[in-house]
Amino acid sequence: HKIRRQRRCFPSLCFVGDRSLVHNFPTGLKALIVDDHDLIRKNVARVLRKLGFDEIVESSNGKDAKVVIESRDLDLIICDLEVNFVSGFELLDHVRGLDTGSDTPFIVVTGTAEKDDIVKTVDKGADDYIIKPFQAEEIEAKIVKVLSQFHSPGPALFRIRMAEKEIQCSEFDHAKALIDEALQMKDSPRARHLEAVILLKQKKYAESTRKLEENIRTYPSYLKNYITLANIHVELKDYPRAISALTLELDIHPKQPLRQIKLANMLLKEKQIERAISHYRQALLENPKNPEALYGMGTAYAVVDNMDKSIYYFKRYRRNHPKDIRSLKAIVQFCEQSGKIRLAEMTLQDERKSHPDRMDVYVLLAEFYVRHKSPEDVTVVLEAALKRKPDFVSAYVMLANQFLKLKDLDSAVVVFRRLFVQSRDPNSIMYLAQLYIQTGKYSQAILVLHESMAKRSDPLKILPLLFTATYRTKQYAKALMIKQRMLALGLNDPKLWGDGQLEEHCAARRKLKVPSKSAS
Repeated sequence: HKIRRQRRCFPSLCFVGDRSLVHNFPTGLKALIVDDHDLIRKNVARVLRKLGFDEIVESSNGKDAKVVIESRDLDLIICDLEVNFVSGFELLDHVRGLDTGSDTPFIVVTGTAEKDDIVKTVDKGADDYIIKPFQAEEIEAKIVKVLSQFHSPGPALFRIRMAEKEIQCSEFDHAKALIDEALQMKDSPRARHLEAVILLKQKKYAESTRKLEENIRTYPSYLKNYITLANIHVELKDYPRAISALTLELDIHPKQPLRQIKLANMLLKEKQIERAISHYRQALLENPKNPEALYGMGTAYAVVDNMDKSIYYFKRYRRNHPKDIRSLKAIVQFCEQSGKIRLAEMTLQDERKSHPDRMDVYVLLAEFYVRHKSPEDVTVVLEAALKRKPDFVSAYVMLANQFLKLKDLDSAVVVFRRLFVQSRDPNSIMYLAQLYIQTGKYSQAILVLHESMAKRSDPLKILPLLFTATYRTKQYAKALMIKQRMLALGLNDPKLWGDGQLEEHCAARRKLKVPSKSAS
């Protein structure tokens, strides 16, 4: 009670219940739900709100969820195994490897009842699992069970968890006192590790390193010591020692894809390509779709100029993550660097033929032709894109810019007129206005912008362009009126007001218009 009263960041116990369940865990908790199905996330969130959760974060993919886990102090994680970018298994590994909060309750959701997956989740430290589809009462019962067990720790574990809360609040003296109390009750590798974490948080790298090395000698199978030691060396940019620490950790427990990838990335930086490939491959054995491992394999093979294998892995990346263009850009980059221009072109053309509705490929191929000075091919590719998707704005912009490079202003104007007709969006006419301003045709720009405003375009987008065109035609009184309107709307951009002499110009014009008094 005394410990709990000292720090408000640990909630006091209270009881919440309904007809069937009595909960003996605190209210006001924070949860993360990771699932690519909106409906499932909403239904689980409804159950959590019923149980008194104060903050509920939803994520549709593992990559975003990992960011949330690293930036928030969570009390519960409910995660689907089959999420994109970072799998549920990998997120579980990541949580269990954290310096603090590594025993955060973690419930796995799976769409299959395969025994291997269930055994694997238990081995990796999941607190429970539930199979889709499930009823609200089922997930509620799982949550109550897991949280009730978590919030009934023994006195030593209670103090260790309290110490982790204090570390997260940067209350290191309080945390150290709690760790000392826990160690007096029972020696614990987790408590010893937290002593090193406190030193690390205080930037006492040498002392933290000595403590971790001592812990490794005493508890060689406690993996967090290796993880934290590697992190220290990374922070100090001592990559050889970081590689050594990570290698020792993975020799003990190799089935950690995120750690395998981290080690492989460092080996790649150190030009140890074969070792890097070995660790990327180990990560892919755990998750064949992991984007970072696939991207790493593609990069590693490109570094040793094995473009066939490089393209194979980058294409696997694209196949498993079709909305991500990064792998195709990498193929083009590495092919161009090695002088294999034709190979890059063929790869992009093959991708376009295989997936003609993926518009990002057309843009990438058009950019390729721009760099290699093939204007006819640029036009052909962009027109093909517009045939597939007539309202594809990026293609119109690229096509117009291509005509501008060829000094064909009339064709560029036609392109933006086509965009306006296809989109029926009054804001699209701004592209044409920007084109006129860019080429010094301010009167045409003003006419186009007035046409756009008549069609109820967004004034926040139109007025800055209208001000620029009006000011450059020396219509100072009108420009001042536009400026005043912009300021009334909260648009105050000193860079836009030109030389800052607008008011002076207006005053000078007014002076010229005042008739001189006749002699009496």
